[in-house]
Amino acid sequence: MKICPSQKTSGRIGIAGHAGIGHAFSHSGFFQEDSGGFAVLLTLLTKAFHMDISITSAELDESGRIVVRTAGGGCGCAEAKDGFTPYEADMMARAAGIRCAAPQTLASRIYGRVYGQGASAQASAFSLAAAKAMMDTVRKRWPGPVLWAPDNLPGSCGEFLGGTIEIEGIPVSWMMTINASEGGSGPNEDSEGCVPIGNKGRLMSMLGMDAMPLLVLEGKAFVPAQKPPLEENALFVRWNSEFDNPVSGQCLAQAARESGKPTLVLDNTYSRDPGFLPGEAEKLAQQIIAIGQEYANARTSSRRVALIAELATLCSHDAGGSIFMSDSVHRLVGNGGLWPGLGAMLSVAVSSEEANAWKTLRFTDDELDLLVSVLVRAAVLLDEHRTEASAYVFQRKPSVSSDALLKSASEEVRQE
Repeated sequence: MKICPSQKTSGRIGIAGHAGIGHAFSHSGFFQEDSGGFAVLLTLLTKAFHMDISITSAELDESGRIVVRTAGGGCGCAEAKDGFTPYEADMMARAAGIRCAAPQTLASRIYGRVYGQGASAQASAFSLAAAKAMMDTVRKRWPGPVLWAPDNLPGSCGEFLGGTIEIEGIPVSWMMTINASEGGSGPNEDSEGCVPIGNKGRLMSMLGMDAMPLLVLEGKAFVPAQKPPLEENALFVRWNSEFDNPVSGQCLAQAARESGKPTLVLDNTYSRDPGFLPGEAEKLAQQIIAIGQEYANARTSSRRVALIAELATLCSHDAGGSIFMSDSVHRLVGNGGLWPGLGAMLSVAVSSEEANAWKTLRFTDDELDLLVSVLVRAAVLLDEHRTEASAYVFQRKPSVSSDALLKSASEEVRQE
């Protein structure tokens, strides 16, 4: 495996990976480690050039913000609604000395597990501060040119970082994304995956990533409805044959199979159904209304307790299935944030055995190394088939600018 930093301003193909801060649980028993894409890309970069992302400190400043620092000089800050207790500050301090490329896994090691939707604001805020510190390490240490920008979507506090790397002599553009909302309440994933929206779209354009075939990295998920059920964890390659880039998908699939590990390949996922997210939101709303009506009529403590516990589950779990993206963005990119024509997705699907044992998901160093090796092989294959893959980019890419997409999402906010 020959990988090193590049001095080029753009590559021939691209890699994108994100961390969805707090996007851990959803309905129907689904849950995930949603910082895996960020972690795989970060692992690739640290293999190309040594950067020490080990945590040296995690503490509160005078204003009550978390400040996380790395041995490589990175610094990341975040806030949580209701602040932090001294006990929580003690818990955070235990992160010192830990090297973990996956921010959600790191937060789970400190807090036990992570919830989004404001249900676990302190753990989510810690995850955000850690992700920002790791990204800042790359920003400061990467020996080639890098591009950085904050997420300028309304209500978002994420960041983007991009640059170029050489993989087996192939110049490759890369883009690292943090999706988060203020106060540990996130995520807002309108800019996840390879969605060229707002500032992210501007950086992608500068790196050529809005017009080249991409390999997109996701996390690790347990899907109870998976048929047939997995007997062991599997590499998971996904795209939609109608909208996405099948050449990117086929290259990822071949690389995954060549690894000798169990591999699941689907080319019919991420449908672009304009009614999906509104339908999910409406279904959740009706469940909340029903609980509210029943609560108003409840007369016993035991019944009120049971109803509020049910509401808490809806907020901390089920809401994850509709909170993560705006309708105007989702109808173009689907659940994984795949901009039509650009790429396909690599992730890990989890067996019920691991899901039941851990009850939350985590990435190990071995898993990250495996995904990096698959990614490197897929990059070589994709470059070999670049002409064929590029044809899909230009055939299927929507004629929507990053500013127009940002305006559409922003108008939805103003209308509410």
